[in-house]
Amino acid sequence: MPVIGILRGCPLQYVDDMATAAEVAGLTALEVTLDSMRPFDAIRTLTENHPKMSVGAGTVRSVLEVQQAVEAGARFIVSPHLDPELVVAASRTGVVSVPGAATPTEVWRAANSGAGLVKLFPARELGGPEFVRAIRGPLGKPALVPTGGVDASNATAFLAAGATALGVGGAVFPRTALEAGDVVDVERRARILIATIKPFLENSNPSHESDRRATTG
Repeated sequence: MPVIGILRGCPLQYVDDMATAAEVAGLTALEVTLDSMRPFDAIRTLTENHPKMSVGAGTVRSVLEVQQAVEAGARFIVSPHLDPELVVAASRTGVVSVPGAATPTEVWRAANSGAGLVKLFPARELGGPEFVRAIRGPLGKPALVPTGGVDASNATAFLAAGATALGVGGAVFPRTALEAGDVVDVERRARILIATIKPFLENSNPSHESDRRATTG
């Protein structure tokens, strides 16, 4: 499932339950942002209790945070910006680096710096699926992960435009649900998102899907 669920500000006592709800619904990757409460403890909990899920760290802004996240068990590192030093630091530890980019120049630099994926942020404000479609061809079809404003209403359009995966936060994990530990709401939202994009994934070009799996796997 080419979706990275983003846990931002989730109380530690609800992290495991939220991950279970997401996993039951069909999500296979979760990102814990470092501006959350005790994020490294949360990452450690998820990696221990959900071995089938790919767990990563988000909002990573320093080499020290890269090291701390990897030590906690993170398998990928997401940043809101492009910093080649962070990309190198992540690569040296054997985890996937996903730097943020907002312009064609930043996307090009990120893709050629050794990043496994490039986070296109904030995707909706940048122009949505049409922006993804417009820049992919001239830039050699980089592996983009639109993030910011992605939800069930536009997720399929982003994938159809060529996105490799999607970063989804509040549309599945709204702050109100996280703070209340409302796993029912989270599972419902996750199921809606997955049900929306699943027909596209099943009917898309087989070779394109092979490329997607190779990039995200």
